[in-house]
Amino acid sequence: MNKKIEWGLNILGNMIVNRIPSRKLRMLYYKILGIKCGKNVSICRYTDLLATSKLEIGDGVNIGWRCTIDARGKIKIGSNVVIASDSILVTAKHDINDKEFKAQYSPIIIDSYVWICTRSTILAGVKIGEGAVVASGSVVTKNVEPYTVVGGIPAKVIGKRSEILNYSIPKAPILF
Repeated sequence: MNKKIEWGLNILGNMIVNRIPSRKLRMLYYKILGIKCGKNVSICRYTDLLATSKLEIGDGVNIGWRCTIDARGKIKIGSNVVIASDSILVTAKHDINDKEFKAQYSPIIIDSYVWICTRSTILAGVKIGEGAVVASGSVVTKNVEPYTVVGGIPAKVIGKRSEILNYSIPKAPILF
């Protein structure tokens, strides 16, 4: 898809489509924009998406209300992941010492069974290992090991999680 057309459709999606009460209609629009989506994926209302063609989502993923998902540097999300409301994933940054202040992009990888709690921020270049938990309000600036619980600003290890995980995230209600 032409980059200008994709950009325009992303803006339309963020201004109008993400407010439509029907999850099915929103998901159809996002798939037209090029999101690679598994089964039972829910992206709740008022979530802004950038560069949807660079976003890959596994099965059973729930992205909460009012999130910002900036995939300009590519984002890959595994299966059975919850990204709670008001969270931010941003793949762009700037070098403050670059005289032209050019944008730099790095991918974010979120493995399966990850829970990113409310109002957390995941920065460019971060990989979150399988089964990890990011506590509410955290800012993740570095990779998170599998089955680790992190929290704070910047996020640091605060605990461990069981390595025996076999749940599936149910699809959100149709009007979410």
